[in-house]
Amino acid sequence: MSRSTDSTPDSFTVVAEMNSHDAVTVRSTATHATYHLVDFADDATREALSSLSVGESVRLDLSRVGRRGNVWRADDAASRSPAEVATESAGS
Repeated sequence: MSRSTDSTPDSFTVVAEMNSHDAVTVRSTATHATYHLVDFADDATREALSSLSVGESVRLDLSRVGRRGNVWRADDAASRSPAEVATESAGS
C-alpha cells in the first residue's frame, strides 16, 4: 500500500476514531483491508483525521511504518463529502 506522491489517494472508512494514543483505524473501501494509522505526515494530517467519526470517509495516502505489524503512516488526508461517497458507490 506504499504510495507515491503523484498517485490518487485511496478511499477509506473510519472504523475506530482517534484514541488517546493518536491512533486511528480505517478500512479500505476497495479491498476491505484494515489499517491502523499511528503516524502522520504533519499536524494538519493528524488534525484532519482526529475530526472524523466512525463511518466517515476519507481519501488517504499511506505508507508502512517499520517492517513488521499492521501500522501505517497517513502521508496525506482529504475528507470526502457524503455526496462524493454516494457518487462513487453508484458508479461501482
